[in-house]
Amino acid sequence: MANTPYAGLNLQIAISGTAVPVAPANVSGGYIVNPLSAVDQGLGSAEPLYVDVVGACAATQGNGTIVSLAPGQEFDLPPGLANQVWANAVSSGHKFTCVYYLSS
Repeated sequence: MANTPYAGLNLQIAISGTAVPVAPANVSGGYIVNPLSAVDQGLGSAEPLYVDVVGACAATQGNGTIVSLAPGQEFDLPPGLANQVWANAVSSGHKFTCVYYLSS
């Protein structure tokens, strides 16, 4: 069984502090990367990206399910997650990379 790669459902935070879905439930794996430079993030200065594998996350690390990715860090999506994966940031326009895999 092969894994087919897909670009994330969203690759940018549209509205400051409003989480966006980045990967559907039941992926076979994948990754999210918070770019190292402010230019690659589309911002004036580089900032963290927040990822939650349980639900829509706040723009700050507010509970135990939120992972804070510093600029340049990567988060690997665990295979078989029952929930959709979400991302958030303090600034509107924050760009990031997300690729997820589905079995085909």
